[in-house]
Order: sequence, then C-alpha cells, then structure tokens
Amino acid sequence: MHEAWPAAAPSKLVLVARIAVIGAGLIGLSCAWQLARERHRVALYDSTRSPRAASWAAAGMLAPHHEAEDDGPLWRLCAAGWEAWPDFLAELEVAPAELDWRAGGGWIRAESAEELAREEASRAWLRARGVEVLRLAPSAWARACPGLDPGAGALWLPGGQVDPRRLLACLQSAAHRLGVEDRTGIPVTALAEGALRTADGAAQAYDAIVLASGAWTPALAELAGLSLSGSPIKGQLVRLSGPLQLPGFVRAGARYLLTRRDGSVIVGSTMVDAGFDDSEDPQAIAELAAWARGIAPVLGGARITEHWAGLRPRLADGLPRIARVRPWLLLATGHFRNGVLLAPLTGRIIADLVAERRSPWSSVLGSSCAESAHA
Repeated sequence: MHEAWPAAAPSKLVLVARIAVIGAGLIGLSCAWQLARERHRVALYDSTRSPRAASWAAAGMLAPHHEAEDDGPLWRLCAAGWEAWPDFLAELEVAPAELDWRAGGGWIRAESAEELAREEASRAWLRARGVEVLRLAPSAWARACPGLDPGAGALWLPGGQVDPRRLLACLQSAAHRLGVEDRTGIPVTALAEGALRTADGAAQAYDAIVLASGAWTPALAELAGLSLSGSPIKGQLVRLSGPLQLPGFVRAGARYLLTRRDGSVIVGSTMVDAGFDDSEDPQAIAELAAWARGIAPVLGGARITEHWAGLRPRLADGLPRIARVRPWLLLATGHFRNGVLLAPLTGRIIADLVAERRSPWSSVLGSSCAESAHA
C-alpha cells in the first residue's frame, strides 16, 4: 500500500526552497546545480541511475547559428545560450580541456559553387545582426582543415563543441559537492500539488518541482494534468578510430562530423520519428561512416569503434519549454537538437523562475509554453 500523500507545500516560495528536479541529463543536472548554488535544497530524480538518452548520446556541437533560418525566438535563445558558456565553465571551475571544450566554430561544407552561394545568401540576415559569416575558398579551407576534401569551399560561423559525456560526469560531481540529493534509479509515478510519489511508494513534498526529463517529460506532465504535444526523434551516431584533428565541426546538410582530442571522429546523425524505439539501424551506421570517409579521405582505413542511438526531445512547434506552468511546477524540456548548447542557460532561467526574478529569456518562450501546456 502506498503511504499517504504529504501535506502540500506552500505555493509562495521561501528564500531557501525544497526543490525536486526530475531528469538527470544535462538539462536536469544544470537546473539542479544552479538551484543548489543559490542554496536551495535540491533532490534529483530519474528512472535510471545512469542516464544514456539524449545527453549521453549527443555529439556535443554548440551551433547557435548553423541551423537558424531567421531571428526568431529559438535563434535568440540559442545565441544567448552560446554566450552563457564561458561563465558556465568558470563557475564550474573546470579546465576546458577536461571537457574537450573548443570554441573554434564550425563549417558548412558545399559540393558546388552554387550550393555555397545559396548557403551564404540564406545567412545574410546573420551578418546584418553582427554575426561573423566567413566564406572560404577550397584552398583556404584545405589549409584550415587538413585531411578533408574541401569540395567547393565552406562557410564558417561561430560556435564550439564539448564532450557531453565528460560534461555529464562533471555536472554530477559538481551537484554532489553542493549537496544535491541523489534519488535516481526509481521512477516517479505520481505528481500532485507540490508533491511526488516514486515507484517504491515513497512520497515527498516540495516547494517546486522541475520536469526536465527530455523525451519522457510529456508523460510526466500528464501525471500533473498537463498536455505537451510532441514526440522523440531518434538520432544515430558513429565513432571512427581516426586519426583526425579539426579545430571545429563540419556540417553538410543534416550530417556532421567533429573530432575528439584522442583523434577519434564522431559522425552523425539520423533523424527518425519512431516513438521510443532506440534500436540501431545497420544501414544508417554504414551510410554515416561512408559519408565521413568520403569527405575526409584520411579516414579511408578508419574503423568503426562505437555506434549508438539517442532520443531527442522535440515538441510540436520545435521550441523548448522553459517556464513555470503551475505555482509549484516548472518545465525545462523540448530542447531537441540544442540541449547541450542550452543546458547552462536553461539552468539559469529555471533558477530565475524559482526565485521569481525577472529573466529576459524566460519570457521569450514562456507564452508559447502556456499555449501548449494546459490542464
């Protein structure tokens, strides 16, 4: 028999609040760590003790401008997310090399002069807003990225990369040092006014609960009577033995590659809407490896040393939800392809919302959240 629900916590947060964060990926960990830095008492929940979903599976590109089509809310949020990274690393007190952090930007590779011209024209609005967009002729790009077939040249845009698996471990340690209580390994099965219950029957009251469980957040939101429309998008990635070292990542259409400091090469990625099926597709593995070897002849003899799939959390309109939706309930989800990039800023926004501070970025996506998350 389940124990009785605890008394509901007050809706008005006190200076030091008891907060549950559900989701132990990069988004949840960033929220938990930022809240603990502000001296809140934080408990971290997840159905597994070793999350291996979107955060663990991600390549780690920090690309605020490469996919943007206009200067709408998502681009503004991603641009702010990129700007938040230097302070985030300083606050973590971690050497960038420990996370394989690099700020070398990224290239968009073109096969023809016409394709390169189209790519450049589609980003004229970025230049108008002060973002550096450089066009490199094949010879210049070959000097910048030796080992690659330069094709017809490339565009360079600001950005960076990090190893998400190293970042996960770093944030786990940082949260632990600040006293975040580890309650991972047992699924949350019920949510009520300021309280939750886990599969072992334990119930606990909190001043606030943050849902940050990636593709599984809509199911958790349903426990609280909220409907979030969306579905996970499977991405499959491959690691090649290398060796190759590039100062930044390379993109061509939906595919990309980037290098780790050990010389291995991460290649991605597929975009498959298959619900929660995270099984791997041998054909996709072969195609990703073949593409990488095609644009990087130096990888001709490189072995596939690892392959995996992850589920990206995508909501119906493609926008993240970082907002308070009930006096006691907050959402931090729907980051889709920008979860690693937006993890530091998401933690800050959630901390601002809990403290009821004015945050310029929470308002960017808050109204869309209210429209799609409803009782």
